[in-house]
Amino acid sequence: MLKALAYIFGFLLLGELITYFFEIPIAGNILGMFLIFLALRLKIIKLQDVKPASDKLIKYLVLFFIPYGVGLMVYFEIIADYWLPISVAVIASTVITLYVSAIIIEKFGK
Repeated sequence: MLKALAYIFGFLLLGELITYFFEIPIAGNILGMFLIFLALRLKIIKLQDVKPASDKLIKYLVLFFIPYGVGLMVYFEIIADYWLPISVAVIASTVITLYVSAIIIEKFGK
């Protein structure tokens, strides 16, 4: 479990460092997630090495969204003023994401 957490947080740290030092306009956690995906895909690390920690983190994933939900309350007036464009953007991006995911799964799924 400790080894799995070390891999996950190591790639998170690597993504944050790359973003900081190279001033890339991509969030460090997204870059870290992409790097760990590449490492798994290229078989640099094994899935069994990260699976114990990732299973536990996914189990409690909903807890990670609470700070963001509370943080949205700071922008309540802006959200109230622009609720229609925000709603349209959220619905449209959800539909597009579902559509693209379905195409990818259909094309590459086993």
